Amino acid sequence: MAPRKNDLRACLICSILQDISEFNDDGCPNCEDVVEMKGSLERVIECTSVMWDGMICVIEPQESWVARWQRIGSRGLYAVRVTGVPPQDVIDAISSKGGVYRSRDAVED
Repeated sequence: MAPRKNDLRACLICSILQDISEFNDDGCPNCEDVVEMKGSLERVIECTSVMWDGMICVIEPQESWVARWQRIGSRGLYAVRVTGVPPQDVIDAISSKGGVYRSRDAVED
């Protein structure tokens, strides 16, 4: 049976969509090294959101202008917009690794 929208959560960093058990069992396939959700239900809840809109299925990220526009670099099912902000320690970890946190919400600063 295919997952329903209400069953999926979106990562606040990369916007990938998975159910809560996938995040808890495997972590985030794109940013686990920063977010560290695997095995921590509390961390999954902090770093994902049930408030998201739209879906993008990325099969060939290098060929997709939508993937480039959304800053998606790997295959998967992604949310177009995600509401919420990750914990400050995650934002700091992204910065310490030379990255820049960009909100996945539609409103840009």
